Amino acid sequence: MAVTDNIISFAAQKGGSFKKKDLLEALRTDAAVNDASLSAILGRMVAMGRLVRTGWGEYALPEGTKPRFLVRPREEALVIGQALHERYPLVDFCVWDSFCVVPFMLHVPNVNITVVDVERDMESTFFDALKEMFPQYSVLPHPTKEEFYTYGDGKDSIVIHPLYTESRLESFAGFQVPMAEKVLVDIAVNPEFDYLQGSEVYTIYENAFRSCSISRPALLRYARRRGCTLAIQKILSSIDLQDHD
Repeated sequence: MAVTDNIISFAAQKGGSFKKKDLLEALRTDAAVNDASLSAILGRMVAMGRLVRTGWGEYALPEGTKPRFLVRPREEALVIGQALHERYPLVDFCVWDSFCVVPFMLHVPNVNITVVDVERDMESTFFDALKEMFPQYSVLPHPTKEEFYTYGDGKDSIVIHPLYTESRLESFAGFQVPMAEKVLVDIAVNPEFDYLQGSEVYTIYENAFRSCSISRPALLRYARRRGCTLAIQKILSSIDLQDHD
């Protein structure tokens, strides 16, 4: 994950403006960032027009700038992702959880779902490994809606799905997480997200596109790969995409 994207996201969380000292404290977990390197990064971002300098050690986003929708797993999913990466460092997979869309929701349910997308020939291996390493979870390999409500509803669940091509991924904390476009498609079609697939999914899309920088072409490419283009186009046509990518 680029430090510049984290800076834009941090600025957006602060209402568009921030102090360098506060940013440095927030980035302490990135060992590559110190006071000198951060000053250089901020200087480049100002020169490129991605930030404006508003005072000594103070910066702000240019008017109209939108941050990326960053998928950042909560602690439980973070532990799962790191454990899988340690055991299977050469396998393509990604980990995310249902809480990543909570900021865009109108109603927040008490649901804890961790999704693991993995290459098809490793699905059964990951199922066995997750059952062994995390017995406190209900582990469900690509369940139907009925199977999820029977075995996963009301429980902390790990759902396993095949990792499709056209999935937009990026590295975080040593393993891969999906980018926004993949998450937005998956919550609209994955059976375990049935509880979102009424009016709530329209609210999530509307708020996500309004608040964040999201690639509509990338979202539709992935939707075509999932075979759900018409369903996603229906959502997009029902929300206001004016001034959105």
